[in-house]
Amino acid sequence: MSEGQLPSNVHMLKPRTMSLSDRLDQFLEEHALAPSEIPVRRDPTRPKAPGINAIRCASCGQMEYLSRDHCRCGHYLRGQLEDEFLAWEGQIVELHERLTETVQLKLRKLRYFNLIGLPFVVLPLLFLTFFSEGLSLTPMVWVAVGIAVMGICARVEQRLREPVEASQRFLDSYTLETYLAERWQL
Repeated sequence: MSEGQLPSNVHMLKPRTMSLSDRLDQFLEEHALAPSEIPVRRDPTRPKAPGINAIRCASCGQMEYLSRDHCRCGHYLRGQLEDEFLAWEGQIVELHERLTETVQLKLRKLRYFNLIGLPFVVLPLLFLTFFSEGLSLTPMVWVAVGIAVMGICARVEQRLREPVEASQRFLDSYTLETYLAERWQL
């Protein structure tokens, strides 16, 4: 092989370790005077591990750029990324469904509480219609209490629905770029 030509696996070469004797190596290992592992150098042609434009190959475990369709070991990275995206998509849909079920249970209980305010509105109005000759203050106070109870229930219901609506907006607007940004933050 000439000086100008390099073997195809030149990026896989590792430095040689020098050993004086087996007994000396064993002594150094026992007394922790030598590191047991040689530090692995990062391949400069591969991206750094925590990056938005990098993906870890499921086959060889090395980092590779997202723009590449295949890893250097031959694994299909585009398919791996699509599988991860579909799994993430399934997770967020499942989380949204669980959140919706939880909120629906809470809203059902809240609607029963809303029924408590209904007699405070209906009965004073019936009293004013059938038994009262004039407009009196007592039925109006009872109506105000009923409207206050129903207003509080409506406000609480609105607050309970906010996370579901936010989750639904996210489900309607997420893209692959959203997945990549979230994957990088994890």
